[in-house]
Formats: sequence, C-alpha cells, structure tokens
Amino acid sequence: MNISSESDSEIDKLYEAWADAFHRQDLRAILDLLTSDYVLWPAGAQPMTRDSVESRLVATLSAYEVTPSFEREERLVTGDLAFERGWDIQQIRPRAGGEMKTHRQRVFLILRRGSDGKWRFARGMSQTGPTV
Repeated sequence: MNISSESDSEIDKLYEAWADAFHRQDLRAILDLLTSDYVLWPAGAQPMTRDSVESRLVATLSAYEVTPSFEREERLVTGDLAFERGWDIQQIRPRAGGEMKTHRQRVFLILRRGSDGKWRFARGMSQTGPTV
C-alpha cells in the first residue's frame, strides 16, 4: 500500500468516527476529532474556535438529532496535512418532533495528522448551500 492510499484510509476513518460520535451524541468524542487550535469560518458569521464550537454543539445536540456526512470533490494530501473540498451534509431532526431537514454546505477543510498518528480537523470554511 502506498503512503497516499494509507493516508486516504486513515482520513476516511476520521469521517466515520465523526459520524459515529454524532450518532452517539458524544460531545467529547466530537471535540477529540478537532485539533486544539481548530478554527471554523462559517458563512456569514464570526470565526469559531474549538471552545465556541463546543458551546454551539451542546445546544445543537440537546435540541436536534444530527446525522452528518461528507461528499468529497477533492482531496490533496502532503505529509501530515490534507486539504479537502466538498459538501458537508447534515440531516437534522428536532428532538421535540418534526420533519427531517437536510442542510448542505460547500466546505474547504484542512486536516492535520497529530504526533499520535491520528488525523483531525484543523480548519474549516463553509458556504451555505441549498436546503433540501
């Protein structure tokens, strides 16, 4: 197996762990998949650090069931850094009842492999897409 294929497999495991952590509503597991210096630039809002993402996740997970997925359009890997471009897709259902909605955001992501060998999300930038 070449290095690129090995990195691809390891990065794919990051997305699987992300979806699983949301399914289990495991806030700590979700945050462990972000680097300590994580920054997200959401569309039309101020940049968010790992700490501000945490407070938003607490509110979101208490109010909604969230099922995330990612449609990759591009992946570039060099050493311990990876760039991904694609669609972040979130199926969201209010816990109080109601219909499932799907939100799509175009995203640019930077992933970084830590000294422990694990890939984590390091940076993210999103652009709102259509609600389906």
